[in-house]
Amino acid sequence: MNHSMKHIFSNRLTGIATLLFLLMHFSVSAADATLTATVSQTTLAVGEQVEVTFTLNGNGSNFHAPPFTDFNLLMGPNQSTSMQFVNGSVSQTISYTYVLQAVKEGTFKFGSATMDAGGKKITSNQVTITVVKGNAPAKQQQGNPQGSQQGSDATVSGGKNIFLKATVDKSNVFQGEGIVVTYKLFVKAGVSLANYGLTKPPSLNGFWSQDINPAQQQAQFHTENYDGANYKVADVKKIVVFAQRSGTLELDPMEADAIVQVQVKRQQRSNDPFSQFFNDPFFNFNQWQNVKIQLKSEPVKITVKALPPNAPATFNGAVGKFTLEADLDKNETKAHEPVTLKIKVTGKGNMKLIEAPKIDFPSEFETYDPKINSNISATTAGVSGSKTFEYLIIPRNAGEFKIPVNGFTFYDLEKKQYQTIPSQDLIVKVGKGNETITTTVTGVNKSDVQLLGKDIRFIKTNNPEFISVGHSIFGSGIFYSMMAAPALLFVLLLLFRKRYMEMQSNTGLLKSQRANKVAKKRLAAAQKFLTINEKEKFLDEMFRALWGFISDKLQIPVSELSKESASESLRSKNIPEQLVTQFNETIDSCEYARFAPGMTGSNEEIYRKGIEVISKLEVEIKS
Repeated sequence: MNHSMKHIFSNRLTGIATLLFLLMHFSVSAADATLTATVSQTTLAVGEQVEVTFTLNGNGSNFHAPPFTDFNLLMGPNQSTSMQFVNGSVSQTISYTYVLQAVKEGTFKFGSATMDAGGKKITSNQVTITVVKGNAPAKQQQGNPQGSQQGSDATVSGGKNIFLKATVDKSNVFQGEGIVVTYKLFVKAGVSLANYGLTKPPSLNGFWSQDINPAQQQAQFHTENYDGANYKVADVKKIVVFAQRSGTLELDPMEADAIVQVQVKRQQRSNDPFSQFFNDPFFNFNQWQNVKIQLKSEPVKITVKALPPNAPATFNGAVGKFTLEADLDKNETKAHEPVTLKIKVTGKGNMKLIEAPKIDFPSEFETYDPKINSNISATTAGVSGSKTFEYLIIPRNAGEFKIPVNGFTFYDLEKKQYQTIPSQDLIVKVGKGNETITTTVTGVNKSDVQLLGKDIRFIKTNNPEFISVGHSIFGSGIFYSMMAAPALLFVLLLLFRKRYMEMQSNTGLLKSQRANKVAKKRLAAAQKFLTINEKEKFLDEMFRALWGFISDKLQIPVSELSKESASESLRSKNIPEQLVTQFNETIDSCEYARFAPGMTGSNEEIYRKGIEVISKLEVEIKS
C-alpha cells in the first residue's frame, strides 16, 4: 500500500471515529427541532423560476412538502446537510430545495411542510408568492434549469437519452381499416428514470380510436437496441385507430413529462476540516437531483386509400370480415303482444362504427328504436367481437306478415372486394288478440262515482234550462260545418298519409327529424353507465349520442363522418363558429377521457357538455 493510499485510509478512519464521537455527544434535542420555509423571491413574472427551501434545524424524519399547485415543478427535492461544532456542541441543519416555474398570474400561498421530530409532528410556516404578467413561460433548460446547482456528473436531455416514439403496424391502409399504434418510451442505459406521466394525448383528427388494454396501469420495461445503443423501452400506450377519410393523414404527437435523476458535483473543498470531512467521496451527500424533461413524439404520416367506387346500396361503411344473424324470439303471437327481432353482427374490423341493416317493417307494426349491445375487444391483432341490435315490435292486426331484412355489405380486406350477406325475410303469424271490454258500473253511491272519474254524473236536482222548440239547427252554420267536417277530415288524412309515406321513403329526412329523440335516448343510457361508474360504456354512449346526432341531423353517412366533415356541414348551415368549436371541444374531451384518464374534467362535466351542445345545435339547425 503506497503512502497516498495509507494517508486516505488513515483520514477516513479518523473521520469515522470523529463522526461516532459527534453522534455520541449530539447536543441538539429533537424537542428543539424547527422547520422553516423560505423563498428566493416573493414576486416574479410568468415563466420565471423560484427556489422554495424548507430548512430543519435539529433532527427529524418523514419530510412531506406541500402541493405546489399552479406551478411547474422543474426540480427537487434537492437535499443538503450541514453540521456545526462549537464549544463541544453539535448542531445539524437539513435543507430540502425545490425549483418551481410560474405559469400564470396571481397570488399563491403554499401550505406547510411537515416532519416527525421527537415523537410529534412539526410544521413549517406558510409562504406567499405573487406572480405578475410576463412573457410566455420560458423553455425549460433540460438537465440543468436556471436556479439549480450548476454542473453535473451526468447531463440528461431529450434527444437520444430519453424520448417518446410512435410506431404503427402499417402505414398504407384502406379507409376504415384498423391500424395498431404503439407509443413507446425509450430510456438510454445509464439514465435513471424516477417517474413519467402523459400530459397531452394526440388529437387523432380524421381517426376513430379504441384503447388496447385500457386497464393496464404499470408499463413493463424491456431492453432494446435502437440506432446502435441499448435502451430500456416500455409501451406506455397502445390504441387501434380507423381512418375516416382518404388521403395523407397524420397521427399527431403525444406529449409526456419525465422525471430523471442526475448526479451533481459536490461543492469545492474549503479550508474547514469539518467540511472537508463530509465532502470526502466516502460520504454520498448532495450527489443526486431530480430533473423534469418534457417529451414529445414525432408525428406519423398514414397513407389512406379510398375504397373502390360503385359500392352496393347496402354498404354503410363496414370494413373487415363479418357474419350476420337475424331472428325473432317467436314466430307466432297475438295482436298487441310484443315480439323481439334481434340482429347480431359478428366479426373483425371497425365494429363500433357498424350500423344495423335496414328493415322494412309492415305498416301494421308499431316499432321502436333498437337497443344496442356491444361485446367488443381491442388487441394488437385488431378489433373484434359482436354488436347486437334488438328491436321491440308490436303487431296491431291479425294475419301472417313478412319482415324483410335488407342485405348487409362490407369491404373484405383479404379479398379486396365488397361482400354482401343476402337479404332475408322473417315470417311472423299474428292471431287475434284480446279486445278492450266495455263494462257498465251499477249500484254505487255518490262518493264512489267521484272516485271513478269526472265522466259520470248524477241527475241534476236543480231547475233545468229548456231550449225553445221552435229553434232548429238545420240550415245553420253549425249544420253545414258538421256536414263538411268528414270530407275535410278525409282530405287531411290523405295528406298526412302522403307525408308519412314520403318520410318513410326518405330515410335521411326521417333520421334528421328523429335525431334529437335518438340523442336523448343515448344520453339517458350514458347517464345510467355514469351512475354505476362504467366509464368505457359511458364514453361509448356519449360518442354515439354526439356523432349519431350530427350524422342524422346533417344526413352525413357514417363512413364519411369526421370532425372536418361535420364542421364544414355545420358552417354551411350558418351555425355560429363558437358552437362549431364547442362541438369539436366536446368530442375532444370524450377522446381525451378515453385515451388519457384524468387529463380532462370529470365524466359528469363531459355529460353536461354533451347535453348542452346537442341542445344548442338542435335549436340552431331548426332556426
